[in-house]
This record gives sequence, structure tokens and C-alpha cells, in this order.
Amino acid sequence: MSDRSYPDVSVVIPTWNGRHLLERFLPSIVDAASAYQREIGARIEVVIVDDGSEDGTSEWIRANAPPFVEVIVKSGPEGFAPTANVGVRRARFPVIFLLNNDVAVERDVLFHLAPHFSDPAVFAVTCRALDPRTRGLASGGKLGRFRRGFWRVHRDYDVVLEGEASGVRSSGPFGAWPSLLASGGFSAFDAEKVRQLGGFDERLRPFYWEDVDLSLRAWRRGWQIRYEPRAVVYHEASRTIEPRFSRSFIRRASERNRLLVHWKNLDEWDWLLEHVVVVAALALTIPIRWDWAFGAALVEALRELPAVWRDRRRERSARRWSGRDIEHFFHMFRSFVGGG
Repeated sequence: MSDRSYPDVSVVIPTWNGRHLLERFLPSIVDAASAYQREIGARIEVVIVDDGSEDGTSEWIRANAPPFVEVIVKSGPEGFAPTANVGVRRARFPVIFLLNNDVAVERDVLFHLAPHFSDPAVFAVTCRALDPRTRGLASGGKLGRFRRGFWRVHRDYDVVLEGEASGVRSSGPFGAWPSLLASGGFSAFDAEKVRQLGGFDERLRPFYWEDVDLSLRAWRRGWQIRYEPRAVVYHEASRTIEPRFSRSFIRRASERNRLLVHWKNLDEWDWLLEHVVVVAALALTIPIRWDWAFGAALVEALRELPAVWRDRRRERSARRWSGRDIEHFFHMFRSFVGGG
């Protein structure tokens, strides 16, 4: 019988034409899952959702993966949010460990993530991601602030911890180490809470900003996102996206989704006004900056505005924290860790 502080876990991996990546990185995930199952006695499954791959991904998985690894083949490609949501809906267990197909994990990663979910306030826990070549920090805990019309959400912080191989470490008055963002590429989530939020916003396809949107919506409901620096993964960023899409397409998709996330999640009217002024200035200077990708992104985003505004009203009705509450919390935490 498993220890209640170590819940059953569903590992969910969205993939698209990523057989070559899974051949490299899936063995570490299988090893970590097997260790967790064997040493804790918890149930575990690995669900790989294939977004219409044409490289033999599903056939390779069925031929080479152990029985607890399942592959779901969907028509596609549709992008990250719809593909991840298939895995979220399929997952049987209370904790979902969501991983990109270009991520390798340390064998003990689940031992450090799982205990956090004994606290019912926890929505997600994000990992410490290292560059596999340099072993330098690729992604840590995320600080956030609203500046110049936008949320700035990708500033990392890290901590050096010694001792205590398991359990939840404290960050003094802030409890466990907080993070504004739970990366969609290497974070564990409370499955029920993700479903309460409706999963990732599929309007944000094909990629980028889905995890920011989900994280902001979680914080606004008063749920916690934590950073666990002992849960180590290795991430080779954008191995799926950059080889297959042009730079202009990637930027257009990112800017479009960034706009939609802000239109849905900005609480304060003064923030929204500041945002509108900044976006208008960016739009007016497109010919000067020769930034036609932003212009295309803005046009695409405006087409979605009526539906996004309906989502905005729903999110505001469910909130317990405002955006300013969230920013104040992370301002105080930056002062605590010396981030200015």
C-alpha cells in the first residue's frame, strides 16, 4: 500500500513527429516511473499523446515501451493545448506530471514533486531544468511583475539546497518556494484542479503562452504554484518547434497568444488601459519597426476578442486574488530572495 504523501501519478507527454526525441529521452522517464512505483508502491502510468505524427512514433512506442506506457493517437496536428488536454482527460491518477518530448528526468524527480500535493492549496509544482550540455540553469522558479503594459513572467530565480532528500522545503515566511509559472514542459499538476479550469486554453494553439494563461488563472483562484529545485530535469528547448516553423510564424503565434492571455487575465482597469496604450503604440510604429509579424498577430487576436471577453468575465467571477495581489506577493518574495 502506498504512502498517502506520495500519490499515484500519471505522466503525460504530448508529442508531434518526435520519435527521435522519445528514443533519447523516454528511457529516463520510464526509469523514474519504475523507481517511484517500486519504492513507494504507488500506481503510475505514462500516457503519450501523439498529435498526428508521421514518423512512426506510435508504432515505435508500442514495440519498445513497457506495459504501463500507453500511446493515444489523435488526428492532427492541432498543437500543444489540444494535445495536452487529451492527456489530462485520459489521466487516471490525481497528479499529472506533464512533460515535453524533449525532456529527460532524474530518477528521483517524482519523489520530490509528489509530497507537495498533500497540501490541498497546491495547484502545480515546477521543476529545476538544466541545459543538458552545460548543466547550467535553463529554467528555475519564475518571478513576475506587470510592467509597460504586459506581465513579465519569465525571470528565473534559483536556490541552492543541501541535505533533506525528501519532503517539502521551506522558503521562510512564504512556505515552499513559489513560482508564478508552472512550465507546461516539466511540471506536475493537481489533476482535478486542472480540469476545474477546463485544461489549457485551446484557443492558444499551436503553441506558446498556454502555461502562462493556466498559471495566472490558478493564482487568481488562490491556488499555489511552487518551485521544487531538487526535482531536476534536462531540457533541450524548442527541439520540436524551431526546426519545423519559420521564425516569423513562431513570433506571430507567440505575440498573438500573448495578447489573448492579457486580454483574458488583466484584472485592474488601469493595467488594461496601460496595456491598450502600449499595444496601440506598437501597432502605430509597425512600419517604422518593420514589424509585420506583430501586425498580423494583432489582427488575428482581434478576431478572437468577443470570445476572449466572455472568458474574461468568467475568470473575474471566479477569482480570489487580483493581478495586483499576485504582483504584490511576488514583489515581497523578490525582496526576500534578494531579487530587487
